[in-house]
Amino acid sequence: MGFDKIERAFRNSGRFYLRAFDSLPSTNTYLFEQGKNGAPEWSVVIAEEQTAGKGRQQRRWESPGGKSILFSLLLRPQLETRYLNLINLFTALTLAQYLEARARVHSGTAPAISLKWPNDLFIRGKKLSGILLEASFAAERLDYLVIGIGLNVNQEPADFSDEIRPAATSLKLATGREWEREPLLAGFLDAFYESYPRFFPGNFASLVQRYKEKVLFLGEPISVDSGSRRIRGVFRDLTAEGYLVLEQNGRKRLITTGDVFGWEREG
Repeated sequence: MGFDKIERAFRNSGRFYLRAFDSLPSTNTYLFEQGKNGAPEWSVVIAEEQTAGKGRQQRRWESPGGKSILFSLLLRPQLETRYLNLINLFTALTLAQYLEARARVHSGTAPAISLKWPNDLFIRGKKLSGILLEASFAAERLDYLVIGIGLNVNQEPADFSDEIRPAATSLKLATGREWEREPLLAGFLDAFYESYPRFFPGNFASLVQRYKEKVLFLGEPISVDSGSRRIRGVFRDLTAEGYLVLEQNGRKRLITTGDVFGWEREG
């Protein structure tokens, strides 16, 4: 991706501290280390490819060069740790709304993007984007956090491995057109920057309500995979902190982390 092209695409210059690389093991790992060394808020690290990209629960994120948008953003929010998951919800919601709006402008119509709690984007049942949040704490207080985003942009089916091909999609596959990645990235960062103060530090109820309007499986039977076990129940609600409320046999259980699946999607 062209660094200068990204800079020119911003609505306002000077908002972000950008670094771009041809290749990195992981943008999250790199920026997390920079955070320890005092990197400022709104630092952004972009990579054309990742050799060790990572998703949630230590999964590998596939990132073929020249096809994806791969980047991480550093924030230093004044936020109680119990509200940290709301950053996940906000990022996913903002990205989904931005991509729908962008597709509508360019194509006249836009595929509906759904959210799988807490932070995956899906189109027609296939994964479009994943988000990974990593936080650093000092004396039990949030010091900084890094938001990593992998967005499938111009992949064809052959660009995905056999393992994930049935479950993955890209903007190109969903819209039928090639996308210029630099303005797409700059536009999202602008949208994130401008929307962020509308919800943080305190407009959480509105954020959760808007997220619920796009989330998959609300009110339906689901299973939740925590990595060590899988539990079933009905997805009843989200709390003010953005956690999932699972109902089992008439009793409600709070889920703070895990992968969510509709029962019919288990396998």
